[in-house]
Formats: sequence, structure tokens, C-alpha cells
Amino acid sequence: MKRIDTMEKQVSKIEKKYQETETAFNELVEDCIEFDGKLRNDNNPRPEMQLLRAYLQQYEDERIPLKEEIDYSKSQLSDLKDDFENGLYDETQREEYLASEEKAVKTLNAKLDYFLDRFEKQSEFIKSFEKQ
Repeated sequence: MKRIDTMEKQVSKIEKKYQETETAFNELVEDCIEFDGKLRNDNNPRPEMQLLRAYLQQYEDERIPLKEEIDYSKSQLSDLKDDFENGLYDETQREEYLASEEKAVKTLNAKLDYFLDRFEKQSEFIKSFEKQ
């Protein structure tokens, strides 16, 4: 049960990280619109803008599946806890299910870390461009 409790706490942190990522995404979309207008006036296409758009599109493609994975993990952990309390699985099965959920939680965390890192770097780029 302790492993499940630990994973439930991790998923709770992942939910918060997802909200942070959503906020960063929304801010970058707004910055991208403003930034795009400035670049049109500059007549100098920048690869950074293409990279920014690519990260935004990548997240747009992943955001709903990420939320669904978070919700699914919460549900799985709750179900596992109930099943374990009711003694439905032997030790081998328990270990398999726990290992699978731990992997899913790590993967979710890594995906969100990836996007947050990219969004922070792109935000820094936009701020440095605005100073020019």
C-alpha cells in the first residue's frame, strides 16, 4: 500500500505540473501571436519561431492524451488499492501491476518535464528578443 500511496502523491504533483504546463502553454501562445507580428515587420524569418511553433503544436497534440493518462493513472491506482485490500492478486501479480503503474507515472512526469523545459527556454528567447 505504501507504494500506491507514494504514486498517488506523485500523480497529485503531476496534476499540478500539468496545470503549470497548461499555463505556460497559454502564455506562449499569446507571446507567439505578438512575436509573430513583430517578425512580420522585421521581414527576417527566424528558426526560433519555427521551433516555438513546433513545440506548441507538439504540446497541442499531446495535451488531451496527457490529461487522459493522468486521470487513468489516478483511477488505476485507486482500483489497485481496492483490489489489494480485497486480496485479489498474489504477490507476483501485485508486483507486476505496481511496476507497470510506476513506469506510467515516471513517463507522465518525464513528458511534462520535457514540455515545461521547452516552454521555459522559449519564453526566455521571446523575452530576449523583446529587449532587442
